[in-house]
Amino acid sequence: MSTETPEASSRAELAPQEAVLRFLESTGRPSEARLYVDLFRARPREQFAAIAIDAHVVADAASGVVQDLRFLAALELFPTVVLGLFQPADAARHAASLCRRLEAEGVRHEVVPAGSERVVERLAACARGAGVPVLVFPPVEGEDADGRLDRLGVLLRELGARKLLFLHRPGGLRQGGLLVPIVNLTTEAAGLLASGELSRKESLILAHARRLCEESAPPSFSVAVTSPLNLLRELFTVKGAGTLLRRGARIERHDGWAGVDLSRLRALLASSFRRPPSDAFFGRTPGRVYVEESYRGCAVLVATPLGAYLTKFAVSAEAQGEGIARDLWDALAAESPAVFWRARPSNPIGDWYAKLADGLVRLSDWTIYWKGVPPAEIPAVVEWTLAQPVDIPRDGE
Repeated sequence: MSTETPEASSRAELAPQEAVLRFLESTGRPSEARLYVDLFRARPREQFAAIAIDAHVVADAASGVVQDLRFLAALELFPTVVLGLFQPADAARHAASLCRRLEAEGVRHEVVPAGSERVVERLAACARGAGVPVLVFPPVEGEDADGRLDRLGVLLRELGARKLLFLHRPGGLRQGGLLVPIVNLTTEAAGLLASGELSRKESLILAHARRLCEESAPPSFSVAVTSPLNLLRELFTVKGAGTLLRRGARIERHDGWAGVDLSRLRALLASSFRRPPSDAFFGRTPGRVYVEESYRGCAVLVATPLGAYLTKFAVSAEAQGEGIARDLWDALAAESPAVFWRARPSNPIGDWYAKLADGLVRLSDWTIYWKGVPPAEIPAVVEWTLAQPVDIPRDGE
């Protein structure tokens, strides 16, 4: 008689990709996992991600990491694995150990020493050939972790990698004992570095992330620090499961539609809401429009006697989870002493809106939020908001 559980049995009977998708769906909303899988697979394989594995993680949690790499390979995703950044003396031994485990799982791989010839070409060729490239930094006389991180940054830029993850036993960065979910490298990194609460390794990671993101990486590039137990959740959910280190979004401010690329804005709204905006929306001139420089996020406000009405707030599907929403909010809030808005009850960021707002009222079709609105004016705000037209109609509206 079999002792296998029904769950294990059903997983074993699934095709590899179906099993992985089912697993990923358990980490968050199913649509999030599938969205990220599609986005990652739409890019050249070598640009997916680089994963720097700490020596302690290789020693204590290698089996779990290898299982994650096997899951990713089944999805045709092949990250560059980086070893030896902080303990180069152990890099060759750890690479051999990791490769034995990958081979046992049937995952193709190739070890590429960081100082060898045609490193970038070899890394890209391995990923394109459905293998996991293992980039090893051996000891180099006179070179410290700072220098190795600099070399890694150069290689990632040439490779076109979109994300760098550090697998770190404590998980993300912490301040006051609490996890810091997102660090704006433009405005928050200096304070965190000066706090004295980071280890030397964490300080190096933060300093190099700022240098890489601000100086040469594309706007969408980001660095994350997470636990080896949360690698897939960090990759495939909007919320993530560690600390995201990112360059602050560059927000452009416009008065009305002047200077706004309306075709790009229309595409952004359609991507975010998964339905196109009405033509009538663009026929009304707003007061202020804030857009992220690459049109991956926007906020559109209308001036009213009661304050600023936030008629549209959107972040593109592929940029969700990058912190752009917070940067947009900070930009509009700095110029809006009183602001109010509405959202459908099913809106996935309703909880985030609730944290931003001073108050809200839940109705059958809308939830109405406000911040900085005097109590006496709240009834008028609710009445005014309910009277506004639907700019992105649902079926039947």
